[in-house]
Amino acid sequence: MGLFYNNGVAGSGVSKNAGQKKPFFRFWELFFSKFWKFFQINLIYFLFCLPVVTIGPATAAMTAIMRNFYLERPQFIFHDFKKEFKKNFKQALPIGLLDLLAIALGVFAILFYASHPDMDTTATVLYVLCLVGVALIMMMSFYIYPQIVALDLKLGQIVVNSLLLVFLNPIGDIITFACFFGYAALIWFFWLFVVFLTPIVPFAWLCFISFFCCYPTIQRVLINPYYEKTGEKNPEIPDYVEDNVFTDQGGKEEPLALKEKDKGANQRGRIIK
Repeated sequence: MGLFYNNGVAGSGVSKNAGQKKPFFRFWELFFSKFWKFFQINLIYFLFCLPVVTIGPATAAMTAIMRNFYLERPQFIFHDFKKEFKKNFKQALPIGLLDLLAIALGVFAILFYASHPDMDTTATVLYVLCLVGVALIMMMSFYIYPQIVALDLKLGQIVVNSLLLVFLNPIGDIITFACFFGYAALIWFFWLFVVFLTPIVPFAWLCFISFFCCYPTIQRVLINPYYEKTGEKNPEIPDYVEDNVFTDQGGKEEPLALKEKDKGANQRGRIIK
């Protein structure tokens, strides 16, 4: 999980062979350095979500901004948000509708059980399965949106990947889900105060936490192995110019032997956007 261990992924401006800051401290450094930008992002996200059905594309656009933060890349908030909203609209729209359905189903299940606390065993089991299904869909979303904005994959591949990734990063899932659950609890107990702050506060923070906890697993499982296997340069690791440290060995390296299926890997889409 990206918040508590270093999976060997180099951030922008940091050599992949150099010592890195502990992820926990890097999280807070990035959080406070972008603190005021989060309010701007949250307001833009809120406005783009007003039609409700556009929640998916808006979430994808906000996730793309968080990826720029994570990789320490320059960004122009509104311009990049609008561009990513349009670019990822087709894939993110159905995911957003699925998220809305999952949230509605979860709320309905909780309210129904609260009004019928004396349900029999079968009804109780169905209730628990419903909540587990909703939680699984929510946790899959932690991985779906980063893949939509970062990888050139079909939506079906992204969904399958996300289901597997949920089980590869349990600590990250728990921390992220706990933050979302905590926000839901605040709505439940202090709904008027929370609703008043909704346009400026919660969504950007939650998205940043989710991305920081889950994206390192996507890098470790999907992105890094692809570039290590094909020998291509990983676009998430920048170039460095270091004088008097390395000697140019151009022309002395043996060519990387790729199998035919590896040569066509780009056509399969396992490549960073």
